[in-house]
Amino acid sequence: MSSLYEEWQKNDPSNSLSQNEARVLHSLIKWPDLTDQAVHSQIGMKKSTFSSIKTRLKENGYYTRYYVPNFPKIGLELLVAMHGHLNRFTTLEERMRVAKDLLESFVEDFHIASESNKAFNLSASANLTEYSKNQEKFVQLYSENKFLDKNGMSVVYFPFEISRVRAFMDYESLVAKIFGFASDPYEKRQTIPSGKVTKAKLTKAEKKVLAGLVQFPEESDTLIADKVGVSRNTVANAKKKFLEQNICFPRAVPDLQKLGLKILVFSYRKFNPMTTMAQRVEASEMVRQLLAPFMYISKNLDGIVISAHRSFEEYNAAHDEIMRFYLKHDYIIDEPISYQMSMSNINYIKEFDFLPLTLKTLGFDMMKDGRE
Repeated sequence: MSSLYEEWQKNDPSNSLSQNEARVLHSLIKWPDLTDQAVHSQIGMKKSTFSSIKTRLKENGYYTRYYVPNFPKIGLELLVAMHGHLNRFTTLEERMRVAKDLLESFVEDFHIASESNKAFNLSASANLTEYSKNQEKFVQLYSENKFLDKNGMSVVYFPFEISRVRAFMDYESLVAKIFGFASDPYEKRQTIPSGKVTKAKLTKAEKKVLAGLVQFPEESDTLIADKVGVSRNTVANAKKKFLEQNICFPRAVPDLQKLGLKILVFSYRKFNPMTTMAQRVEASEMVRQLLAPFMYISKNLDGIVISAHRSFEEYNAAHDEIMRFYLKHDYIIDEPISYQMSMSNINYIKEFDFLPLTLKTLGFDMMKDGRE
């Protein structure tokens, strides 16, 4: 293991993992789509050792599994990020008392985070009109209650057809950086496609299974079948189709605080329109190595990065090195806008909640215990 791992152990002795535990956690995050047998074979570990460590990591809350619907494959056209500062003379408690129900009703929003007077959210929508309906309600309520600062909130749109999603809930580079493992370049890991995408054709049973996977990502095929009212074989066959056709994809998400990470950073940057995403590949790989973002989405004109760090100093050092590279190659036209948040103070109104969005997109009016 590298000195990074040793430093992590020294800084967080109460949460330290053994080298084998670190290997298993990294492997689960790197290959969430593989069976246990395939994973322990990849890292050359005995099945019994791997299984006991995996169980221990899960029981101690080191990671959570998700199934993520592949947005363009189910008919969604764009990803949207809203970000900005809120009125510093209002409190989180005040805002939640007034706005919590409204925010929770926006099914397109799957991730909403705020801390003190900073906030950002991520949404996926069928079209701009659908998203704008929510945006107008949000702005009206927050303006009426003076929750916004003078600049309000900024919104950036990423149509999937012209955007590149280099990382989406992909923590492999981050965990590899912490423990000193090698990490694959983005070109080998892209999951959400760019360009024109044909919407997947799903039967009613397959739609139920997809909703079931999103709602019960940790459960067995048998339990999901019981919950959504189909046979176990239907679940197994549908899951195989979804993975082969990339209709949804699994993710293993680590508990960042247990790994000693204390700072979350949302960053928005505008690119020089004279450069293209293809020209900026070297810069994107530098971002992966230095910032190790778990969210990295861009188009020719702008992009967002969400990353986690052990300290403000660690983030600032990485940020400065990337900025020198950007400026040297004239890749950006302005200083990035960044929101640095303390993880212990972040309030998640929604934390990767894809079920309401999935149900709406698939045409379910409601689902009780997984049934239509």
